[in-house]
Amino acid sequence: MQFGGDILISERLKELREEKNLLQKDLAKHLNISTSAYGYYEQGKRNPDTETIEKLADFFNVSTDYLLGRTNYKKNPNISEHLNYNEIEKSIAEKLLNEGIITQDEPIPKEIFEKILKYGMEAAIEILKLEKELKK
Repeated sequence: MQFGGDILISERLKELREEKNLLQKDLAKHLNISTSAYGYYEQGKRNPDTETIEKLADFFNVSTDYLLGRTNYKKNPNISEHLNYNEIEKSIAEKLLNEGIITQDEPIPKEIFEKILKYGMEAAIEILKLEKELKK
């Protein structure tokens, strides 16, 4: 079954398992399910529940969006793997403060912060695409 994009979760699971040279029974054991139940995931006969998708994403060190075929990026693009949400917000607030967009006592409204992250990520992706095209 397809969830988001053109890639089926069954295809992603098989690809990731084979990359790690694992057998279906190895993953079934890790998930505490039967080998046949896991086999159904890879055959597309059955879909894992949300909890299982999260366990698989953690196991393979990929995002749930990657497993679901919503993106081709194995990990969600983050500003930095070492920054948490509060550190990112603080960094953005410092830049806005330095530019005179907000004052010291003024917090960033949540909807504005989310737009900064969304549009910033989209802009970064477009820049990377352009750079890739220029290198051709």
